[in-house]
Amino acid sequence: MVKFMHRNMALLLATVMTALAITVYNMISLLVRHHHTALHDIRHAVFVIVLFGIFYGVVRYIQALPEDAD
Repeated sequence: MVKFMHRNMALLLATVMTALAITVYNMISLLVRHHHTALHDIRHAVFVIVLFGIFYGVVRYIQALPEDAD
């Protein structure tokens, strides 16, 4: 049973992520349609997530650099 689940985890994960993406898209569409100022807040949230990703990437890059041996 564990091997079966392990082999098919990608299929299950793809299905769940697709359903989640459709749900989030529909919720944002409804939110923007009924609350016009919400689009401004959504853009700020996306910017924050992108900025966090950039900072995370820079920090991981710095951590991956070899240390100087004195």
